[in-house]
Amino acid sequence: MGERPTRPGRRALCAAGWRAGCAAALGVTPAWVAAQAVGAAAAAGPVLVPSPGTVRAPGAGQTGPVIARQSADLPARARRIVSLDDLSTEILMSLGVAPLAAANLDSYRRYVDLHADLLKDSQPLGSPQQPDLEALVRLQPDLIVGVSYLHLPLFDRLQRIAPTLLFQVSLAPGSLDGVDIGAAMLATLGNMTGRQDIARRMLASSARAVSQTRAAIASKGLAGTPVVPFYPLSREGTFIVSNDQSMIAALMNRLDVANPWRLASGHALHRRIGVREIAGRNDLTALFVGGQEGAPLFKTPLWQALPVARAGRYAFLPSPYWTFGGPTSVERLAGQVADAVRAMSAAKPSMQVPG
Repeated sequence: MGERPTRPGRRALCAAGWRAGCAAALGVTPAWVAAQAVGAAAAAGPVLVPSPGTVRAPGAGQTGPVIARQSADLPARARRIVSLDDLSTEILMSLGVAPLAAANLDSYRRYVDLHADLLKDSQPLGSPQQPDLEALVRLQPDLIVGVSYLHLPLFDRLQRIAPTLLFQVSLAPGSLDGVDIGAAMLATLGNMTGRQDIARRMLASSARAVSQTRAAIASKGLAGTPVVPFYPLSREGTFIVSNDQSMIAALMNRLDVANPWRLASGHALHRRIGVREIAGRNDLTALFVGGQEGAPLFKTPLWQALPVARAGRYAFLPSPYWTFGGPTSVERLAGQVADAVRAMSAAKPSMQVPG
């Protein structure tokens, strides 16, 4: 079959789409810290969701909005919940809440596949970009959950159907990153569904996985060195790195490693890195996402001549999902990184190849 279609993450969006989404969203995390938010929310009594504003994630040193828009009449205990995107679906499933209906249902089962057995009775709602509003009317949910970059333009129409909650998911530097936003969503929805204890356990488990991965990296002498996740574009002979706000980049930013090609942009989800730039790093460890070990590029003499290939400091991560995700996805991805690093030979000091 050769190379799979270029799909950097099962929720990957082109830069133009992100520009439109961020513009629509008014111009435009470590995960365990959000566990404290669950407890605080539970202690707060009837206040279920923070007003549109900010939340601080001390481990990441970031402050940003959690809620983009919300209806004034959110339910005291949501039961009939519909999800308009994969991230919201994953969060609900992690809590053991089967959504009444979900957008992108087949794609979730194929690419995310976390707790997908809970979706057996969920109704399809079409695409995240164009959810089936007529079906929403028929289903009569008591809560609609979505994300700002896809659903903010639909907010008024959605809340006329049912109380609506849209989370602020953004590429904007300084906003909650791809780890913290999933943690904040889990804390919020855990409180709204009465599943605070489950949320706490999930966040603690995710935090342990990140800590274990950081230890695995240190044990191989890779702390402080470039350890970079890429998606290879085999036919073009180039490599994609993801925005700092994405889940994979946010995870790596917590692991005490470097990235010479960090992308901090409110408008671009990815950046392309050429072979010449890869060749100029004698100290690079590369992690290729998307299960790309069969890509033709890795059989070419060009690849085999690169310092990273000659040193054997590269590995393939099987997950097809790395752009945005909840704490369960972070835990899975962290585990894959840890396994890949443990299988490598210990890093040796080396000089950077002159460019």
